Amino acid sequence: MSPRPFPKPTPAKPLPEEIWLRRTDRAEAGREPFFYGRDDEYDVFRSALSSLDDGITAGGTMIFQGAPGAGKSALMLECMEAVRSHSTPDDPWVAVSIYPETLMSSVDVILELVAAINEENMRLSKIAPDPIGKGLKNLVELGAKLFEELSQRGGAVAGLSVGGKPKTEDMSNPLMRAQRVFREASPLLENVRIVLFVDEAQNTPVGDSTKGVMNCLHNPPGKIPLLAAFFGLSDTQQVLHQCGLSRLADERVRNLEPLSMEDAAGSIQCMLEAYYIGTDEGKAVWAKALAELSQGWPQHINRVGVAAGRVLRSNERRLEQDILEQALERGTERKNAYYAGRMETRLEKIWVYKQLALTAGKKDGKFANVLSYQEISLICEPVCRASGETVHEFLTDALHAGLIAPAPALLGYYKIPIPSLGDYLRALPVEPPQAV
Repeated sequence: MSPRPFPKPTPAKPLPEEIWLRRTDRAEAGREPFFYGRDDEYDVFRSALSSLDDGITAGGTMIFQGAPGAGKSALMLECMEAVRSHSTPDDPWVAVSIYPETLMSSVDVILELVAAINEENMRLSKIAPDPIGKGLKNLVELGAKLFEELSQRGGAVAGLSVGGKPKTEDMSNPLMRAQRVFREASPLLENVRIVLFVDEAQNTPVGDSTKGVMNCLHNPPGKIPLLAAFFGLSDTQQVLHQCGLSRLADERVRNLEPLSMEDAAGSIQCMLEAYYIGTDEGKAVWAKALAELSQGWPQHINRVGVAAGRVLRSNERRLEQDILEQALERGTERKNAYYAGRMETRLEKIWVYKQLALTAGKKDGKFANVLSYQEISLICEPVCRASGETVHEFLTDALHAGLIAPAPALLGYYKIPIPSLGDYLRALPVEPPQAV
């Protein structure tokens, strides 16, 4: 039997123009109204869902990672929508999002899963015809009972036995404890296909209890049909490896790079089609110019799109060349404001980042615009020595700020993820302290 298709979900309906134009950040309004591209990444997700549909439950874990503004959260929300839209009374699916800190406790994870399953079963039971509705009603009753037992027992749930006496075996081993909790919840979990989503997964706490939970997510005990999808910054895979997730297939890890100019222009053209009247040729010219300004970076696609929309609103919505120049100027201002915000809490290190950008910008060929770990160490060593910070801590902070990112094709090398960020850093009027 061939797997059932999981079509790419329809992008969210555009927000009313005035609400959209008031946005200052792409994460303010839930799903991205003009989501576009990410076909390769979505194919990884769709393949995993098709495997789950075929009854393959182990090893389906996925990681999508990239610098801030790369579009991880937008991709996650689209994937969650795909799962929800696929759920039917005779074949329920559940998308559940949890915080990375929740992964420290198998009890808390199961509570989140059961709550999400209960909510979906309740929704489906209202639209399901008999006799399917009766089966769902039984699941709702089982889910309510399980949730109550889990909630009441809390941290002592390692001894839970649904419908029977508590078990008393020694559960000091975190892996055994997590497996017990998942197995005890399996009467409900086995009846619904579950996709668990974790955003900001680079913040997953490293510890023995987390390792037990991660093992159960990657290799669900019993017949629990479950997939886990992690979305986080560029060091997410490294953090999850420390949490015990070390057997991922290569094709299940994706580093989010900027969108192609075609996809970036497609997203902006969707915005123009939704809100502004003009010729197809005029919209294409605007979309191309704004896409080039964004350099394909999803955060900037939104920022330059909103900036252009505000300019158009102030100029009778005329898609003309002189108005486009104003839009590009405003878009550039919003990009630079984004960079300034990234640097605001790192002013004492700002000269270091300028030096990194200058050094990377002098290279060409295979190593154009990239830096080795050793080069970064030499440049940042003075500020690390003065602050007591290690090079690893400096590097982690820079990764989380989106000021550098791993160069996927060159192990041990890093890059400035957006070319215009490099230009911004190189143009800063700062110099190293005299003692350096």
